[in-house]
Amino acid sequence: MELCVDTSLVHRTQHPLNAGCSPQSPPIGIDSKMYSPYDRASIIVESMSLFRLRSRSHFNPSAKDQASAKRKREDEEKSQLPLTLLQIMEEDDREEKKARQEDNKDDLCPCARANPNLLVESNDSDCLVCSNCGLCTRGTITKALHREKACTADEDKTQHADAPQEVSDRFANPSSNLQVARQLKSNGEPSRCTLPRDRKKVGFAVETVARLAERGAQMRNSMTAKDQTRELQLLVRLETLFERLEPMGDELKRYMRVEAYTFFHTYVDHCQTCDKSCCRFTGIRGKSLNYLANTCIDATLEQLENGGCEVGATKEQIDAVMERNRDHERTPTVRTAVRELRLFLDEGNAMRKMPSCEAGALTVAEQIRKEEDAQRAAHEEAEKEGGDFGRQLRTFLRKLAFVDGAELVENAVNFYVGKYDKIQTTVEASELSWPARAFATLDVAARAKENVGMQQPSSRMRPALLASLGATEAKVVQLVGMIYAALE
Repeated sequence: MELCVDTSLVHRTQHPLNAGCSPQSPPIGIDSKMYSPYDRASIIVESMSLFRLRSRSHFNPSAKDQASAKRKREDEEKSQLPLTLLQIMEEDDREEKKARQEDNKDDLCPCARANPNLLVESNDSDCLVCSNCGLCTRGTITKALHREKACTADEDKTQHADAPQEVSDRFANPSSNLQVARQLKSNGEPSRCTLPRDRKKVGFAVETVARLAERGAQMRNSMTAKDQTRELQLLVRLETLFERLEPMGDELKRYMRVEAYTFFHTYVDHCQTCDKSCCRFTGIRGKSLNYLANTCIDATLEQLENGGCEVGATKEQIDAVMERNRDHERTPTVRTAVRELRLFLDEGNAMRKMPSCEAGALTVAEQIRKEEDAQRAAHEEAEKEGGDFGRQLRTFLRKLAFVDGAELVENAVNFYVGKYDKIQTTVEASELSWPARAFATLDVAARAKENVGMQQPSSRMRPALLASLGATEAKVVQLVGMIYAALE
């Protein structure tokens, strides 16, 4: 018996599976292929494969499409929510963000948590260090690049930002030891400036800096070989003293190096032209380099404290360094030495030479003692003014330094010179306590300094402060008006 196979093939539209299908629905199977009327599996499988190929992009969307679809669904769901629920969700987001910030604060020390301005870069520039206690944070410092590729600039032409300005000179880096300093002196590269030479933006600043650097090099070459070696030794000793003041910002270190360099050149030039027997600067003349380095630090910190100059460091960072510097032992003559060194710095920064000292002139130490005696006599004479009333009022005024600083108190004391007899009767007749009376006189002096009358409200009359003085704002304002009338 032979097996008979029907080899007749038909188009998919004539296949029994597509019989009775609606014209709107496409027939199953591949259009260009013939099928056996008795084969029902192949046509179904091939139709499924074709459907999968045509719908692959729909079933397997890209990551970007998935994120976009998710964001669209979230926006649609959010738009359908009631307003109150939206507000609750926004509050939850804010609380979550605040919680993340609090978690980040856990990495900081208590002093940096209270004042983030205390944080400075470490010596390796890899993390932040608290300038008060020296504790390092967990996070690392990252810096943005202006190029895409990690190769040299001549091989990478991609640039998406301005190149960072580079500062490279002898004061930007520490003086490690005398041997390295000598090598930099003989074989070191000149200072490089990367500022663009655009006259509209920077003018002739590049040429001016180069001219000043050349002048400094000429001044240094004019010194003897011994003085040049002493200059290098001074900078090396300065780096040793920095170790006890760490952590310090790089800008503050650079400023101290520049000031030490400026002082030493002015000092050497003066020592060459001035006779030692009649020199006024007995506090630093002939002293050791270690003593001069300590004095340089004290003088530069005093400059920063008095506001004589500015550096790239916050007030909190400078105060922390000053506090650590006060912890070290200081000689009784350091005040005279600091005064003398600051005189040299004033002349050196102004590019002037310190004139030779004249015979018989007062030394700086004698001049300081004379000024102190005059101040002491003036203070004693001022304390006698006003009798017992003036003495009592000044006592309570000085106790109010916490209100707005000691400067405001001293202004009030100076304001009432020659006026105690005018206000004595008014102040003594008041029913307020003596601290409240002193506060009223302080407010009058402050109003006179600010050139405002009684019409303007005073920011100093805080309810908590007045409560601690045992008074109310109405009674204090009344006494202020009476003192005003007595003075007028």
